[in-house]
Amino acid sequence: MEQNNNIVHQNVELDETIYNTDKIKNLIYNIRGKQVMLDSDVAMLYQL
Repeated sequence: MEQNNNIVHQNVELDETIYNTDKIKNLIYNIRGKQVMLDSDVAMLYQL
């Protein structure tokens, strides 16, 4: 599986938003050997 290093959120009504991958990497935590993100951080990324 190819890893995409550019995270892009597109919405028909909004201009294209490109997120800084370094900031997103800081939102990923290692818990018991698994990489996880908080649901509130995921919601922020998807503007929900």
